[in-house]
Parts: sequence; C-alpha cells; structure tokens
Amino acid sequence: MLVRWFTRSDVRASMLADTNPALSATDAWLLGRIADPGPVRLSELARWQEVDRSTMTTQVRRLEALELVWREPDSRDGRAVLVRATGAGAARHRQTKQTARRVYDALLQGWSDDDLEQAAHVAARLVETLEHRRAGDSTAG
Repeated sequence: MLVRWFTRSDVRASMLADTNPALSATDAWLLGRIADPGPVRLSELARWQEVDRSTMTTQVRRLEALELVWREPDSRDGRAVLVRATGAGAARHRQTKQTARRVYDALLQGWSDDDLEQAAHVAARLVETLEHRRAGDSTAG
C-alpha cells in the first residue's frame, strides 16, 4: 500500500511540481544521494541502486545535461570517477526536500506528537533492517 501511494504519479508530481525542468522521481532520488553526502563514486552509486555501472552512467548523464551534477576523477584513485552536485543541483535538491516536507506535513497534520514519534521510530527500524539485509546480501556469495 505504501509503495503504491509513494509511486503514484500525482504524489510524485506534487513533490516535484515546483522544479523546472521537472525531474523524474528517479532523478530526484539520485540527486539527493549525490547532494547529501557530497562527492560519491559512480561505482558506489551503481552498487547502492543495485544497477550496472553503465545504467548509472546513463542516469548521471541526465543530471549532467541539466547541469545539476558533474563528474571528476577521484584524486585518490585515477581509475574512479566522483560525482558531485553543482550549486544548482544542491539548490534543486533542497527545493525538492522542502516541497516534500510540505506534502508530508499536510498529510500528517492530524497526527499527535506521540504518533509521529512512534512512526519515525518504526520507519528508522525498517530502514535499518533493510540496509542490514542489503549489506548481508552484498557480501554473500
């Protein structure tokens, strides 16, 4: 049910509506993964998204064409490529997060502080469980 709600086009549109040009949900998600932690290796992005490096290169190129990210050689390893958000990319990511926050605030406005705290705890536990499972899967075999 939650996955269906979050992937509905009207929900995505309301969260990305004030961006120009509009980003796809995947582009916005990827931009956040680049902008929040700072420069990140292209190979790490591919591993995180569980896609082939060539697929990630295509996704990063879309963001490059919009001048939201740029690639540079990793100074610690000349074979690796780092991807970093441009100033415009960081601003776009902040704008998208603010818009999403307004959508969530409106959605949850009737929830008590206790309900919100419990939901945040359960969501954090779910993320931790999924990330732990993912880490275990990536080291297996």
